[in-house]
Amino acid sequence: MLEKSLKPSRSNDFATKLQEYIERALHRSVELAGWSGASGLPSFLAKRYDLFAALVGHQFCLFAADRGMTDATPAEIAKHISRIENAFDGVVIYATQRLTADRRARLVARGVPFVVPGNQLYIPHLALDLRENFHARPRRGREQFSPVAQVILFYGVLFPHEFDASYKYRTPTHLARAVGYSAMSVGRAFEELERSDLAAVRSRGRSKELLLDHDRRALIERARPLLRNPVRSSKRIAGTPISPPMKLAGESALGNITSLSPPPVSQWAMHGDDWPSFAKRHQFETVEDIDQADLVVELWYYQPGVLSDHTTVDPLSLYAQYWDNPDERVAKAAEDALDHVSW
Repeated sequence: MLEKSLKPSRSNDFATKLQEYIERALHRSVELAGWSGASGLPSFLAKRYDLFAALVGHQFCLFAADRGMTDATPAEIAKHISRIENAFDGVVIYATQRLTADRRARLVARGVPFVVPGNQLYIPHLALDLRENFHARPRRGREQFSPVAQVILFYGVLFPHEFDASYKYRTPTHLARAVGYSAMSVGRAFEELERSDLAAVRSRGRSKELLLDHDRRALIERARPLLRNPVRSSKRIAGTPISPPMKLAGESALGNITSLSPPPVSQWAMHGDDWPSFAKRHQFETVEDIDQADLVVELWYYQPGVLSDHTTVDPLSLYAQYWDNPDERVAKAAEDALDHVSW
């Protein structure tokens, strides 16, 4: 089952880090070696993974080290590990150099053991606990962004030219005019973003200024656990579909900017506070059955038009809505939507 002859290579560098981490985490000696059964796997698996076997306690384990050649969803990873398990008499463990919190959660939900050298170890088959050591400071503050804090963060990411080119800051008064909230509400959002370690606030005279990290994609990555689904409720409407003042939203918007197939009934978004007068003016009929609907109107916590100059809602709000969707196709489309942000 094991081969002791491992030639020096980049994969062996990872194997060394992997072995050292497992030994530290388990407080026992572990020796990784090449696996003789790798040649019997489908070629796409042999190309994607470096496979290292080891005896951990009394359990044979096989570590499938992802070479990261292409992105794979947690569902695809689960299928890969299952295929390898069919050829290995023991526990197969997914190994990678990096794993985001949401991908980790999805692997846990699918029962896939995994290890990230230096950070995380999850092997329930060996009755081990999930161990985490995030290098970032612990998240503090709210479980979820307030609507105004999310709008301010997204506005700063989507319209960086609105922030100073050197300092990435703006004042509550300026942003209040831009996003349609009071200066007091924006000031509280500044404090919320600072408490969440996503921005810095400094005083200049009698005013506050917000400073955002220049790496805006990393900023959204760090903010993900706090993202709020912008949709607070939805209305199924029977009648002639009309769009103004609405924007294309939901899976309809994802289908417009990614390869996801759009739903048969189009989805649109507007601020929830605008709905009562809008519905009264147009005398819409709401229905329970989606098959009777001509369109679906999403009622948002904030004004969709603030963050989008296009006919569709902004990609960051779509990401906030769908990044953890249980349908892997939709979650992948949400990730693809981020390609439409000018990072």
